[in-house]
Amino acid sequence: MDGSKICYIYFILSQAIWGVLPAFWLLLRQLPPLYTLASRIVWASVFCFFLIIQKKLLPDLKGVRQERWQWPYIAGACIFITLNWGSYIYATTQGFILQASLAYFINPIVLVFFGGLLFHERLRPIQKLSVVVAGSGLVLAFCLYGVVPWLSFLICLTWATYSMLKKKVRLDSQVSVFIESFSMVPLSLLFIAFSEWHGLGAIGTFQGWQWLLLPATGVVTAVPMMLFSAGVKGVPITTGGMLMYLSPSITLVIGLLSGETITPPLRLTFCFAWVAVALYMYGLYQTIKGLRESECH
Repeated sequence: MDGSKICYIYFILSQAIWGVLPAFWLLLRQLPPLYTLASRIVWASVFCFFLIIQKKLLPDLKGVRQERWQWPYIAGACIFITLNWGSYIYATTQGFILQASLAYFINPIVLVFFGGLLFHERLRPIQKLSVVVAGSGLVLAFCLYGVVPWLSFLICLTWATYSMLKKKVRLDSQVSVFIESFSMVPLSLLFIAFSEWHGLGAIGTFQGWQWLLLPATGVVTAVPMMLFSAGVKGVPITTGGMLMYLSPSITLVIGLLSGETITPPLRLTFCFAWVAVALYMYGLYQTIKGLRESECH
């Protein structure tokens, strides 16, 4: 099998795993969302550290001490990835899986907006229109129903901010995720101890095989990230942009199968989001087409 096919397989697997993650988090819904978040942080750190040793990336990890200019960006990434993980776990365990799906449908469009606003990246008119359409859906939902899918907004905004900060970080993905998660390990361990002391943790709640779910939180965090990092290098931008919608599509199906209903404000927001996605994809196609034409000339 050639390298490009392997990259496609890695990329599709990463999106599929991210898509079915709500089903995994549902297995942990007996625990408080903050306890699950704390466990994820601890075990993600452990798993990523083993990956760093296996890939012989310890020199990269030690080198971060000398690159102090990266520290503010790493600190910001640490805060926003924690908020993103926490809001996503809350959404998927408390009956808001559809809002989690919506968040990642509109996320690429928000990234386009941030890219133009913060990094002065040139946006095509069709891309600007996709941002306006996505925003209009949220505004209309509020005006007509007095409701906005705040969890979708929070998940999307924290991930977009994290992604923008990561553009400034020059580290291997495993090293970066390890630092971001390990920075929160002391607080996470304190919270786990506090929860167990007050009878709110896994002790007395989990039995037998359920204990394996806690270390698995680290595996489901690191594995799709590794697959994505390996696959994205060999997948064209247009194809990658389309395949990224596999994840929220799977999440949407899981949300419906779990018994959630699409409320009128959520239905309205989804409709605007899908129109915005179509515009975004067309704009992406135009961009790639323009690049290819310029290369030919």
